[in-house]
Amino acid sequence: MERKSFKKAVLSAIPQIVALMLFACPAANADEVVLAQSQPLVAPNNQIQKLSETINLQKGQEKLQLTLTYYNGTETAPGFKWLRIASPTMHFVSEREFAGKRSFSVDVSGELTWGGNQLLITAEGVRGATFSWRLTTNQPSVSSIEPSKVSPGNSATILGSGFSSDPDANVVMFGTHRARCLSASSDKLIVQVPDYADSSNATVSVTVGGLAAGTLAATVASYPYLSSLSANWVPPGSQFTIYGQGFSPNASDISVFVGPLQCEIVSVSPTSITVVAPVGYGGEPWGFYQPVKVKVRGMPARNQLTISISQVG
Repeated sequence: MERKSFKKAVLSAIPQIVALMLFACPAANADEVVLAQSQPLVAPNNQIQKLSETINLQKGQEKLQLTLTYYNGTETAPGFKWLRIASPTMHFVSEREFAGKRSFSVDVSGELTWGGNQLLITAEGVRGATFSWRLTTNQPSVSSIEPSKVSPGNSATILGSGFSSDPDANVVMFGTHRARCLSASSDKLIVQVPDYADSSNATVSVTVGGLAAGTLAATVASYPYLSSLSANWVPPGSQFTIYGQGFSPNASDISVFVGPLQCEIVSVSPTSITVVAPVGYGGEPWGFYQPVKVKVRGMPARNQLTISISQVG
């Protein structure tokens, strides 16, 4: 039967289909995730039925541990007398695999591609016979991160289960910044902490092929970044402000030097530091183009800026 005529016949049996939809597939286990499933195929007559189905996967899900389960009949509806299921890439299933059973599961890991995967179903049974399929994977989960205190640019290891072997399919976020996944296996991810990961406590979230795997807590000892100065030249003893990221609201956490001379800190915030230009440069000709160096909680800034301190601009 052609697909078009089959759909027309199925539409005429909508009340029966709606009832069967409630029973076509048993509930998934708590540790399983349903990636794709069919609507029930219900025979509208006693003829041989033919149908083409498509299994759609997001990128990265094809690298997961995948189980495809076929259901022939339900507790309230008969199954087909025989079934044959073919696919360009997957294991061929015939009536021998079912052998009178109501369901049959196949490990299809590595046999699917992301995007569409075709199933060609041929079956014979009485009017009202029903068939369906469901593709599942293990629920991904995270258990720990090592070390628990990390620094931007360094690597961290996330342990868990159900990860994808495709590094790009595992999305690891440190707050709002995505980490680069360096390597991946089913139970371990090695990632590079983002350069702009927020300092102090950060929430690390993991998503695998679009499936949430959970969150972990980590402490990020981030390197501050200097973006600009309020002035390129100031007289000794006057104030100037350093703008950037990764600073601290506590002045005791911060130290600032211009060249070899330390600056008195006036005020601080997470994005700015106001200091007094060292008076040691007064009357000296060597205060031009001195490096501005910042440390936050002992972590040096990733870059330096220059400023000139002199009585004459």
